Amino acid sequence: MEYSRRQKILDPILNILFPRRCLHCGSSFTDGLSNVVCRGCFDSIPSYENPVCDHCGVSLPPGAFEGAVERRCGDCGKEAYFLDHVRSFGPYGGALRLAHHAFKFDGMERLRADLAPPMAALEGDAFWSDAKVLVPVPQSPERERERGYNPASLLAGEIAEITSCPCRPLLRKVRATEPQMSLKREERMKNPKGAYQVAGAGAVPDKIVLVDDVFTTGSTLEECARVLKKAGAHWVGALVFGRTPRY
Repeated sequence: MEYSRRQKILDPILNILFPRRCLHCGSSFTDGLSNVVCRGCFDSIPSYENPVCDHCGVSLPPGAFEGAVERRCGDCGKEAYFLDHVRSFGPYGGALRLAHHAFKFDGMERLRADLAPPMAALEGDAFWSDAKVLVPVPQSPERERERGYNPASLLAGEIAEITSCPCRPLLRKVRATEPQMSLKREERMKNPKGAYQVAGAGAVPDKIVLVDDVFTTGSTLEECARVLKKAGAHWVGALVFGRTPRY
């Protein structure tokens, strides 16, 4: 609260002394996400609308799944997955990528207040029906100490406040993994295997929504879903901010 008061006082002065310039469109701005992107660019991010692929959340043209047994895009194919449904806010590029990068890699954790609402807006999708709990994808203790926070946990907490769906840390990371962005696709698929466990000994809810920042190959979310289903969950979906090109 104190930070917000100081911010309201200082921001107009700082905007005059040090004009902010949007990293996406290049225009100077006063309303936006920190000094990263202007509000106009962020609000114009194209969001994925139904119909979407059940496994990665990418939009497809109307009628794309007509007559299909499973709602899958060409990338995800007909493989068997532990994830039952995924919703992603939008494609990982442009203003979305800039905002996410600042949030996750540049220490701008307060941007969660901007990134979470468009994710929470996907609550209207049928896959939210009867969801018992939001579960953030955990980081290793070492990574969290290094970064100072877990982006997925911050997003899950914000979404829980907006939607009133409880948030619980049902998973823990028991093995450090290589950063996914540094690996080739084949390596990414193997990297998360055996890295997660259910935290605690309590009962696992039957319907769970995982929360993470980005979906690329889906291997991390798949491993988390596998662990939760093995522990007793019947349905596991996921909610992510961005979906990167898979190949």
